[in-house]
Amino acid sequence: MPSVTDFTKTEYIKVLEATNKFKAIEELALVFKDTDVCGDIQSLTKALKEREEIMSTGIGFGIAIPHAKIGTIKEMAFAIGISKAGIDFDSMDGEPVHLVILVAAGEKQHKEYLRLLSNIMSIIKKDSVKDSIINASGSKAVLTILRENSQ
Repeated sequence: MPSVTDFTKTEYIKVLEATNKFKAIEELALVFKDTDVCGDIQSLTKALKEREEIMSTGIGFGIAIPHAKIGTIKEMAFAIGISKAGIDFDSMDGEPVHLVILVAAGEKQHKEYLRLLSNIMSIIKKDSVKDSIINASGSKAVLTILRENSQ
């Protein structure tokens, strides 16, 4: 079974400049531009924003997980955005989001997609791990934290 870290790389991890959730989604989706992940960044961004309008992906605890399954995704992946200042994601607990995990999957990858979401959640639900990621010195350090805490 693949590890969580098989679905991301240092280029998909960034400190966010955005100050609102829709700009954060756009900024994070752009990490997949010119990669093997997605052939149409505009479609991905549109699907993510539409999903966000239906219901916030801010799950609480300073975490948001915007996600979409669309046909233009060639290989499932996730990106990580870090906001030290915090972004209002209309989260369930009303708290600002400091960690945005953007998951992109193909339309037919339902099982793998759910498994990846579940595995990511099992790692970042631990406050110490989440805080370590938010305060990491860079994207390589974030990958190391994920690798050390994945099953």
